[in-house]
Amino acid sequence: MMTLKENVLQHDELSMPQTEGDSIVGRSIFIIETTGKGILVQTSFEAEDGRLLEMPAIFPNIEYALAQIDEMRRLVVSKFSEAATIGIQSISSDALRKKTHEEALAYIAAHKDTLI
Repeated sequence: MMTLKENVLQHDELSMPQTEGDSIVGRSIFIIETTGKGILVQTSFEAEDGRLLEMPAIFPNIEYALAQIDEMRRLVVSKFSEAATIGIQSISSDALRKKTHEEALAYIAAHKDTLI
């Protein structure tokens, strides 16, 4: 399982109040992971100091919301594409191993009298 942090809100910094009078500056992000059960998407907040805080994404208007949803959709499709490529490579590798094993068994059966 590999974690890939995708900065979706690249230009819009938000200031989130921690307590009255305090604020945290950073940006909302999507964290996208490939798991055994599918693609996992989380929203989080990355503070300027590098901390990741659990909090929902905030969309101040519909245009912004739809732009972010489109970006998240692009990232999710990309992850599924990567997962499919890895799956195909794994299937191909397994088939090659099986073929090589079968060829080795056939060779041994054909030459069992001459092999030590």
